[in-house]
Amino acid sequence: MSPTRFWSFRNAYAGALDIAERVEEFRAFGDSGHDARVRKSAVGEFRSELDATKISYTVKLSEPRAADLPHVSWLVGDRGFLMLADLVPLDIEGLSAEFVLPTGWTVESSIAPDSNGRFEVLAPEKSVFFVGRSLRKASKSVEGMMLETVLSGTWRFKDDDALKTATRVMKKYLALTGFRLPGKSLIMIAPAPVSLGNSTWKAETRGSTVVLLMDRSGGIENWKAQLDVSFAHEILHLWVPNSLKLEGDYDWFFEGFTLYVALRTVLDFKVIDFKEFLNTLARVYDTYLSHPDDLSLVEASERRWTSPVTNVYVKGMLVAFLYDLMVRKESAGKTTLADRYRALFNGGVADNSDGNEAIISLLGSSPAISDFTKSYIENSGEIKLQQLLPEYGLQLDSSGKKSRLRVGRKLSDDQKQLLRSLGY
Repeated sequence: MSPTRFWSFRNAYAGALDIAERVEEFRAFGDSGHDARVRKSAVGEFRSELDATKISYTVKLSEPRAADLPHVSWLVGDRGFLMLADLVPLDIEGLSAEFVLPTGWTVESSIAPDSNGRFEVLAPEKSVFFVGRSLRKASKSVEGMMLETVLSGTWRFKDDDALKTATRVMKKYLALTGFRLPGKSLIMIAPAPVSLGNSTWKAETRGSTVVLLMDRSGGIENWKAQLDVSFAHEILHLWVPNSLKLEGDYDWFFEGFTLYVALRTVLDFKVIDFKEFLNTLARVYDTYLSHPDDLSLVEASERRWTSPVTNVYVKGMLVAFLYDLMVRKESAGKTTLADRYRALFNGGVADNSDGNEAIISLLGSSPAISDFTKSYIENSGEIKLQQLLPEYGLQLDSSGKKSRLRVGRKLSDDQKQLLRSLGY
Protein backbone atom coordinates (compact mmCIF):
# COMPACT_ATOMS: atom_id res chain seq x y z
CA MET A 1 0.00 0.00 0.00
CA SER A 2 1.42 3.36 -1.07
CA PRO A 3 1.55 6.07 1.58
CA THR A 4 -1.67 8.05 1.67
CA ARG A 5 -3.72 10.28 3.97
CA PHE A 6 -7.25 9.92 2.58
CA TRP A 7 -9.72 7.04 2.24
CA SER A 8 -13.28 7.04 0.94
CA PHE A 9 -15.89 4.27 1.01
CA ARG A 10 -18.84 3.96 -1.35
CA ASN A 11 -21.89 5.49 0.32
CA ALA A 12 -24.54 4.93 -2.35
CA TYR A 13 -25.05 2.31 -5.00
CA ALA A 14 -28.03 1.27 -7.14
CA GLY A 15 -30.48 3.12 -4.91
CA ALA A 16 -28.96 1.83 -1.65
CA LEU A 17 -28.00 4.83 0.50
CA ASP A 18 -25.80 5.40 3.56
CA ILE A 19 -23.81 2.22 2.96
CA ALA A 20 -20.65 3.74 4.40
CA GLU A 21 -22.30 4.38 7.77
CA ARG A 22 -21.47 0.75 8.54
CA VAL A 23 -17.72 1.49 8.59
CA GLU A 24 -16.47 1.84 12.16
CA GLU A 25 -13.25 1.90 14.20
CA PHE A 26 -11.18 3.14 11.25
CA ARG A 27 -7.47 3.49 12.06
CA ALA A 28 -4.34 4.09 9.98
CA PHE A 29 -0.68 3.38 10.70
CA GLY A 30 2.68 4.43 9.29
CA ASP A 31 5.63 2.25 8.24
CA SER A 32 6.92 1.93 11.78
CA GLY A 33 3.50 1.02 13.14
CA HIS A 34 2.83 4.45 14.63
CA ASP A 35 -0.70 5.82 14.71
CA ALA A 36 -1.27 8.17 11.73
CA ARG A 37 -4.00 10.03 13.69
CA VAL A 38 -7.16 9.57 11.64
CA ARG A 39 -10.28 11.67 11.84
CA LYS A 40 -13.62 11.12 10.12
CA SER A 41 -14.29 14.02 7.75
CA ALA A 42 -17.69 12.81 6.44
CA VAL A 43 -19.72 9.61 6.21
CA GLY A 44 -17.33 6.99 4.82
CA GLU A 45 -14.45 9.46 4.47
CA PHE A 46 -11.36 9.46 6.64
CA ARG A 47 -8.23 11.62 6.74
CA SER A 48 -4.99 11.16 8.64
CA GLU A 49 -2.48 13.75 9.82
CA LEU A 50 0.48 11.55 8.84
CA ASP A 51 1.28 9.30 5.89
CA ALA A 52 -0.11 5.79 6.39
CA THR A 53 0.66 2.45 4.75
CA LYS A 54 -1.71 0.24 6.74
CA ILE A 55 -5.36 0.56 7.75
CA SER A 56 -7.78 -1.37 9.92
CA TYR A 57 -11.54 -0.98 10.33
CA THR A 58 -14.78 -2.83 11.05
CA VAL A 59 -17.85 -3.04 8.81
CA LYS A 60 -21.07 -3.88 10.67
CA LEU A 61 -23.21 -6.04 8.39
CA SER A 62 -26.54 -6.08 10.17
CA GLU A 63 -29.82 -7.25 8.63
CA PRO A 64 -30.19 -5.40 5.31
CA ARG A 65 -33.15 -3.37 4.16
CA ALA A 66 -35.21 -5.10 1.47
CA ALA A 67 -34.84 -2.04 -0.78
CA ASP A 68 -31.04 -2.41 -0.67
CA LEU A 69 -31.01 -6.03 -1.82
CA PRO A 70 -29.20 -7.52 -3.65
CA HIS A 71 -26.86 -4.57 -4.11
CA VAL A 72 -25.04 -4.49 -0.77
CA SER A 73 -23.03 -6.81 1.43
CA TRP A 74 -24.89 -8.62 4.20
CA LEU A 75 -24.49 -11.40 6.77
CA VAL A 76 -27.56 -12.97 8.33
CA GLY A 77 -27.75 -16.35 10.06
CA ASP A 78 -25.74 -19.03 8.29
CA ARG A 79 -24.93 -17.13 5.11
CA GLY A 80 -24.10 -13.85 3.50
CA PHE A 81 -22.69 -12.00 0.49
CA LEU A 82 -19.54 -9.93 0.66
CA MET A 83 -19.29 -7.39 -2.14
CA LEU A 84 -15.90 -5.74 -2.02
CA ALA A 85 -17.21 -2.63 -3.74
CA ASP A 86 -18.76 -1.51 -0.43
CA LEU A 87 -16.24 -3.15 1.90
CA VAL A 88 -12.92 -1.63 0.78
CA PRO A 89 -11.94 2.00 0.07
CA LEU A 90 -12.69 3.20 -3.43
CA ASP A 91 -9.10 3.97 -4.37
CA ILE A 92 -7.91 0.39 -3.85
CA GLU A 93 -7.65 -1.09 -7.35
CA GLY A 94 -6.43 -4.56 -6.41
CA LEU A 95 -5.95 -6.64 -3.30
CA SER A 96 -5.27 -10.05 -1.83
CA ALA A 97 -8.22 -11.33 0.23
CA GLU A 98 -8.07 -13.99 2.92
CA PHE A 99 -11.14 -15.16 4.86
CA VAL A 100 -11.27 -16.37 8.44
CA LEU A 101 -14.65 -18.09 8.76
CA PRO A 102 -16.63 -19.86 11.48
CA THR A 103 -16.28 -23.65 11.67
CA GLY A 104 -18.24 -25.33 8.90
CA TRP A 105 -18.38 -22.23 6.70
CA THR A 106 -16.90 -22.00 3.21
CA VAL A 107 -16.41 -19.22 0.69
CA GLU A 108 -17.16 -19.29 -3.04
CA SER A 109 -16.28 -16.83 -5.78
CA SER A 110 -15.71 -16.65 -9.50
CA ILE A 111 -12.06 -16.02 -8.53
CA ALA A 112 -10.07 -19.19 -7.88
CA PRO A 113 -8.04 -19.11 -4.63
CA ASP A 114 -4.29 -19.78 -4.69
CA SER A 115 -2.61 -22.67 -2.86
CA ASN A 116 -2.74 -20.67 0.38
CA GLY A 117 -6.46 -20.00 0.11
CA ARG A 118 -5.98 -16.33 -0.81
CA PHE A 119 -7.96 -14.63 -3.55
CA GLU A 120 -6.10 -12.21 -5.81
CA VAL A 121 -8.72 -9.60 -6.63
CA LEU A 122 -7.94 -7.43 -9.65
CA ALA A 123 -11.29 -5.63 -9.80
CA PRO A 124 -12.84 -5.20 -6.32
CA GLU A 125 -15.88 -3.37 -7.69
CA LYS A 126 -16.89 -6.52 -9.62
CA SER A 127 -16.03 -9.10 -6.95
CA VAL A 128 -18.61 -11.04 -4.94
CA PHE A 129 -17.91 -13.66 -2.26
CA PHE A 130 -20.63 -16.04 -1.04
CA VAL A 131 -19.93 -17.22 2.50
CA GLY A 132 -21.93 -19.61 4.61
CA ARG A 133 -22.55 -23.03 6.02
CA SER A 134 -23.31 -26.00 3.73
CA LEU A 135 -22.85 -24.23 0.39
CA ARG A 136 -23.55 -26.68 -2.45
CA LYS A 137 -21.61 -26.38 -5.69
CA ALA A 138 -22.03 -27.87 -9.17
CA SER A 139 -20.34 -27.06 -12.46
CA LYS A 140 -20.17 -27.98 -16.13
CA SER A 141 -18.84 -26.74 -19.43
CA VAL A 142 -21.47 -25.14 -21.65
CA GLU A 143 -20.14 -25.20 -25.21
CA GLY A 144 -16.72 -24.18 -23.96
CA MET A 145 -17.95 -21.75 -21.29
CA MET A 146 -17.41 -22.70 -17.65
CA LEU A 147 -20.59 -22.45 -15.58
CA GLU A 148 -20.88 -23.02 -11.85
CA THR A 149 -23.82 -22.82 -9.46
CA VAL A 150 -23.61 -22.39 -5.69
CA LEU A 151 -26.75 -22.81 -3.60
CA SER A 152 -27.63 -22.32 0.04
CA GLY A 153 -30.86 -23.20 1.81
CA THR A 154 -33.60 -25.70 1.04
CA TRP A 155 -35.72 -25.35 -2.08
CA ARG A 156 -38.60 -27.06 -3.83
CA PHE A 157 -36.35 -27.76 -6.78
CA LYS A 158 -33.23 -29.86 -7.09
CA ASP A 159 -29.79 -28.29 -7.30
CA ASP A 160 -29.43 -29.95 -10.68
CA ASP A 161 -32.53 -28.12 -11.90
CA ALA A 162 -30.75 -24.81 -11.36
CA LEU A 163 -27.70 -25.98 -13.32
CA LYS A 164 -29.83 -27.38 -16.17
CA THR A 165 -31.91 -24.22 -16.42
CA ALA A 166 -28.85 -21.98 -16.39
CA THR A 167 -27.23 -24.20 -19.02
CA ARG A 168 -30.03 -23.83 -21.54
CA VAL A 169 -30.21 -20.08 -20.97
CA MET A 170 -26.44 -19.82 -21.49
CA LYS A 171 -26.75 -21.76 -24.77
CA LYS A 172 -29.59 -19.49 -25.86
CA TYR A 173 -27.57 -16.32 -25.30
CA LEU A 174 -24.44 -17.76 -26.87
CA ALA A 175 -26.56 -18.32 -30.00
CA LEU A 176 -28.08 -14.83 -29.64
CA THR A 177 -24.77 -12.98 -29.39
CA GLY A 178 -22.30 -15.34 -31.08
CA PHE A 179 -19.92 -14.44 -28.25
CA ARG A 180 -18.37 -17.02 -25.92
CA LEU A 181 -17.91 -15.74 -22.37
CA PRO A 182 -14.33 -15.93 -21.14
CA GLY A 183 -13.47 -17.35 -17.72
CA LYS A 184 -15.99 -18.83 -15.31
CA SER A 185 -19.55 -17.63 -14.84
CA LEU A 186 -20.93 -18.20 -11.35
CA ILE A 187 -24.57 -18.22 -10.26
CA MET A 188 -25.20 -17.84 -6.53
CA ILE A 189 -28.66 -18.67 -5.15
CA ALA A 190 -29.77 -18.00 -1.59
CA PRO A 191 -32.94 -17.26 0.37
CA ALA A 192 -33.56 -13.56 0.78
CA PRO A 193 -32.56 -12.60 4.34
CA VAL A 194 -35.68 -10.44 4.75
CA SER A 195 -39.11 -10.36 3.13
CA LEU A 196 -38.99 -8.83 -0.34
CA GLY A 197 -42.50 -7.42 -0.07
CA ASN A 198 -44.23 -7.45 -3.45
CA SER A 199 -41.25 -9.11 -5.13
CA THR A 200 -40.58 -12.84 -5.22
CA TRP A 201 -36.95 -12.48 -6.26
CA LYS A 202 -34.19 -9.95 -6.72
CA ALA A 203 -30.95 -10.35 -8.61
CA GLU A 204 -27.82 -8.55 -9.69
CA THR A 205 -25.08 -9.51 -12.10
CA ARG A 206 -21.72 -8.12 -11.10
CA GLY A 207 -18.75 -8.97 -13.30
CA SER A 208 -19.09 -12.69 -14.07
CA THR A 209 -21.28 -13.41 -11.03
CA VAL A 210 -25.07 -13.62 -10.84
CA VAL A 211 -26.56 -13.20 -7.36
CA LEU A 212 -30.15 -14.45 -7.10
CA LEU A 213 -32.11 -13.98 -3.88
CA MET A 214 -35.55 -15.58 -3.70
CA ASP A 215 -38.28 -15.15 -1.12
CA ARG A 216 -39.32 -18.62 -0.02
CA SER A 217 -42.51 -17.16 1.46
CA GLY A 218 -43.32 -15.13 -1.64
CA GLY A 219 -46.01 -17.41 -3.05
CA ILE A 220 -43.96 -18.95 -5.86
CA GLU A 221 -45.88 -21.99 -7.14
CA ASN A 222 -43.76 -23.20 -10.05
CA TRP A 223 -40.17 -22.91 -8.88
CA LYS A 224 -38.63 -24.33 -12.05
CA ALA A 225 -40.49 -21.78 -14.15
CA GLN A 226 -39.31 -19.08 -11.74
CA LEU A 227 -35.72 -20.12 -12.38
CA ASP A 228 -36.34 -19.78 -16.14
CA VAL A 229 -37.78 -16.29 -15.71
CA SER A 230 -35.03 -15.11 -13.35
CA PHE A 231 -32.17 -16.59 -15.37
CA ALA A 232 -33.56 -15.41 -18.71
CA HIS A 233 -33.16 -11.82 -17.57
CA GLU A 234 -30.14 -11.93 -15.31
CA ILE A 235 -27.84 -14.24 -17.26
CA LEU A 236 -28.07 -11.98 -20.32
CA HIS A 237 -26.30 -9.34 -18.21
CA LEU A 238 -23.18 -11.51 -18.33
CA TRP A 239 -23.09 -10.43 -21.98
CA VAL A 240 -24.89 -7.07 -21.86
CA PRO A 241 -23.45 -4.89 -20.44
CA ASN A 242 -20.76 -6.86 -18.58
CA SER A 243 -18.91 -8.17 -21.64
CA LEU A 244 -19.21 -4.92 -23.57
CA LYS A 245 -16.61 -2.17 -23.32
CA LEU A 246 -18.88 0.82 -23.79
CA GLU A 247 -18.96 4.11 -21.92
CA GLY A 248 -21.83 6.09 -20.43
CA ASP A 249 -25.32 5.32 -19.16
CA TYR A 250 -27.23 3.21 -21.63
CA ASP A 251 -29.40 1.42 -19.05
CA TRP A 252 -32.47 1.69 -21.31
CA PHE A 253 -30.80 -0.90 -23.53
CA PHE A 254 -29.23 -3.30 -21.05
CA GLU A 255 -32.30 -3.24 -18.78
CA GLY A 256 -35.32 -2.40 -20.93
CA PHE A 257 -34.28 -4.35 -24.02
CA THR A 258 -33.07 -7.21 -21.81
CA LEU A 259 -36.53 -7.46 -20.24
CA TYR A 260 -38.00 -7.91 -23.71
CA VAL A 261 -35.36 -10.44 -24.82
CA ALA A 262 -35.94 -12.37 -21.59
CA LEU A 263 -39.68 -12.42 -22.30
CA ARG A 264 -38.99 -13.72 -25.81
CA THR A 265 -36.69 -16.35 -24.28
CA VAL A 266 -39.29 -17.78 -21.88
CA LEU A 267 -41.77 -17.79 -24.79
CA ASP A 268 -39.29 -19.79 -26.88
CA PHE A 269 -38.79 -22.16 -23.94
CA LYS A 270 -42.60 -22.57 -23.74
CA VAL A 271 -42.57 -21.43 -20.11
CA ILE A 272 -45.32 -19.03 -21.25
CA ASP A 273 -47.58 -19.12 -24.30
CA PHE A 274 -48.23 -16.35 -26.83
CA LYS A 275 -51.30 -15.17 -24.93
CA GLU A 276 -49.24 -14.63 -21.78
CA PHE A 277 -46.55 -12.95 -23.89
CA LEU A 278 -49.14 -10.37 -24.97
CA ASN A 279 -50.66 -10.15 -21.47
CA THR A 280 -47.24 -9.34 -20.03
CA LEU A 281 -46.72 -6.53 -22.52
CA ALA A 282 -50.18 -5.17 -21.74
CA ARG A 283 -49.34 -5.09 -18.02
CA VAL A 284 -46.08 -3.31 -18.79
CA TYR A 285 -48.00 -0.75 -20.84
CA ASP A 286 -50.38 -0.09 -17.92
CA THR A 287 -47.34 0.50 -15.70
CA TYR A 288 -45.94 2.85 -18.33
CA LEU A 289 -49.20 4.84 -18.42
CA SER A 290 -49.20 5.19 -14.62
CA HIS A 291 -45.98 7.25 -14.63
CA PRO A 292 -45.14 10.55 -16.32
CA ASP A 293 -43.11 10.24 -19.51
CA ASP A 294 -41.24 13.53 -19.65
CA LEU A 295 -37.69 12.25 -20.13
CA SER A 296 -35.98 10.60 -23.05
CA LEU A 297 -34.71 7.08 -22.39
CA VAL A 298 -31.16 8.46 -22.50
CA GLU A 299 -32.05 11.02 -19.81
CA ALA A 300 -33.94 8.43 -17.75
CA SER A 301 -30.85 6.21 -17.79
CA GLU A 302 -28.72 9.02 -16.41
CA ARG A 303 -31.21 9.48 -13.54
CA ARG A 304 -32.04 5.81 -13.00
CA TRP A 305 -31.06 5.72 -9.32
CA THR A 306 -32.10 9.25 -8.38
CA SER A 307 -35.63 9.20 -9.77
CA PRO A 308 -38.63 6.96 -8.95
CA VAL A 309 -39.55 6.82 -12.64
CA THR A 310 -39.38 3.26 -14.00
CA ASN A 311 -39.21 4.17 -17.69
CA VAL A 312 -35.71 2.73 -18.11
CA TYR A 313 -37.42 -0.62 -17.62
CA VAL A 314 -41.01 -0.31 -18.84
CA LYS A 315 -40.60 2.16 -21.70
CA GLY A 316 -37.33 0.49 -22.66
CA MET A 317 -39.12 -2.86 -22.87
CA LEU A 318 -41.97 -1.43 -24.96
CA VAL A 319 -39.52 0.28 -27.32
CA ALA A 320 -37.71 -3.04 -27.77
CA PHE A 321 -41.04 -4.71 -28.60
CA LEU A 322 -41.97 -2.06 -31.15
CA TYR A 323 -38.47 -2.11 -32.63
CA ASP A 324 -38.65 -5.88 -33.04
CA LEU A 325 -41.99 -5.54 -34.82
CA MET A 326 -40.60 -2.87 -37.14
CA VAL A 327 -37.51 -4.77 -38.24
CA ARG A 328 -39.52 -7.97 -38.74
CA LYS A 329 -42.03 -6.10 -40.92
CA GLU A 330 -39.36 -4.27 -42.93
CA SER A 331 -37.47 -7.50 -43.64
CA ALA A 332 -40.50 -9.75 -44.11
CA GLY A 333 -39.41 -11.71 -41.05
CA LYS A 334 -35.80 -12.23 -42.16
CA THR A 335 -34.34 -9.83 -39.57
CA THR A 336 -35.19 -9.45 -35.89
CA LEU A 337 -33.89 -7.65 -32.83
CA ALA A 338 -31.72 -10.72 -32.20
CA ASP A 339 -29.60 -9.87 -35.24
CA ARG A 340 -28.59 -6.59 -33.62
CA TYR A 341 -27.13 -8.49 -30.67
CA ARG A 342 -24.96 -10.55 -32.98
CA ALA A 343 -23.76 -7.36 -34.65
CA LEU A 344 -23.10 -5.83 -31.23
CA PHE A 345 -20.60 -8.58 -30.43
CA ASN A 346 -19.14 -9.05 -33.87
CA GLY A 347 -17.60 -5.73 -34.80
CA GLY A 348 -20.77 -3.63 -34.81
CA VAL A 349 -19.46 -1.24 -32.18
CA ALA A 350 -15.95 -0.18 -31.21
CA ASP A 351 -14.57 -0.66 -27.71
CA ASN A 352 -14.77 2.40 -25.44
CA SER A 353 -17.42 4.03 -27.61
CA ASP A 354 -20.24 6.04 -26.09
CA GLY A 355 -22.85 3.36 -25.38
CA ASN A 356 -25.85 5.45 -26.36
CA GLU A 357 -24.38 6.65 -29.64
CA ALA A 358 -23.04 3.21 -30.59
CA ILE A 359 -26.23 1.27 -29.90
CA ILE A 360 -28.59 3.85 -31.39
CA SER A 361 -26.46 3.84 -34.53
CA LEU A 362 -26.53 0.03 -34.60
CA LEU A 363 -30.31 -0.06 -34.22
CA GLY A 364 -30.95 2.52 -36.95
CA SER A 365 -30.86 0.22 -39.96
CA SER A 366 -33.25 2.32 -42.10
CA PRO A 367 -34.56 5.90 -42.24
CA ALA A 368 -37.86 4.83 -40.66
CA ILE A 369 -36.13 3.06 -37.80
CA SER A 370 -33.75 5.98 -37.30
CA ASP A 371 -36.79 8.23 -36.93
CA PHE A 372 -38.24 5.72 -34.46
CA THR A 373 -35.13 5.66 -32.26
CA LYS A 374 -34.92 9.45 -32.36
CA SER A 375 -38.53 9.77 -31.22
CA TYR A 376 -38.60 7.15 -28.49
CA ILE A 377 -34.98 6.83 -27.29
CA GLU A 378 -33.27 10.15 -27.92
CA ASN A 379 -36.42 12.22 -27.38
CA SER A 380 -39.35 11.82 -24.99
CA GLY A 381 -41.92 10.65 -27.51
CA GLU A 382 -45.05 9.22 -25.89
CA ILE A 383 -45.83 5.62 -26.76
CA LYS A 384 -49.42 5.13 -27.95
CA LEU A 385 -49.81 1.43 -28.60
CA GLN A 386 -53.42 1.78 -29.77
CA GLN A 387 -52.15 3.75 -32.75
CA LEU A 388 -48.89 1.88 -33.36
CA LEU A 389 -49.92 -1.78 -33.20
CA PRO A 390 -52.75 -2.26 -35.76
CA GLU A 391 -50.37 -2.27 -38.74
CA TYR A 392 -48.74 -5.37 -37.21
CA GLY A 393 -52.07 -7.18 -36.71
CA LEU A 394 -52.31 -6.43 -32.99
CA GLN A 395 -54.94 -4.49 -31.07
CA LEU A 396 -54.82 -2.89 -27.62
CA ASP A 397 -58.00 -2.40 -25.62
CA SER A 398 -57.61 -0.02 -22.67
CA SER A 399 -61.30 0.49 -21.98
CA GLY A 400 -61.32 -1.64 -18.81
CA LYS A 401 -59.33 -1.54 -15.59
CA LYS A 402 -56.51 -3.43 -17.29
CA SER A 403 -55.33 -3.14 -20.87
CA ARG A 404 -55.73 -6.17 -23.11
CA LEU A 405 -53.41 -6.88 -26.03
CA ARG A 406 -54.70 -9.35 -28.60
CA VAL A 407 -54.31 -10.47 -32.18
CA GLY A 408 -56.61 -8.68 -34.63
CA ARG A 409 -59.56 -10.49 -36.17
CA LYS A 410 -58.72 -9.88 -39.81
CA LEU A 411 -55.08 -10.37 -40.66
CA SER A 412 -53.32 -9.85 -43.96
CA ASP A 413 -50.91 -12.52 -45.15
CA ASP A 414 -47.97 -10.28 -44.19
CA GLN A 415 -49.38 -9.76 -40.70
CA LYS A 416 -49.86 -13.50 -40.27
CA GLN A 417 -46.28 -14.12 -41.32
CA LEU A 418 -44.96 -11.48 -38.92
CA LEU A 419 -46.96 -12.75 -35.95
CA ARG A 420 -45.96 -16.34 -36.65
CA SER A 421 -42.32 -15.27 -36.61
CA LEU A 422 -43.04 -13.70 -33.23
CA GLY A 423 -44.42 -16.95 -31.82
CA TYR A 424 -48.16 -16.78 -32.65
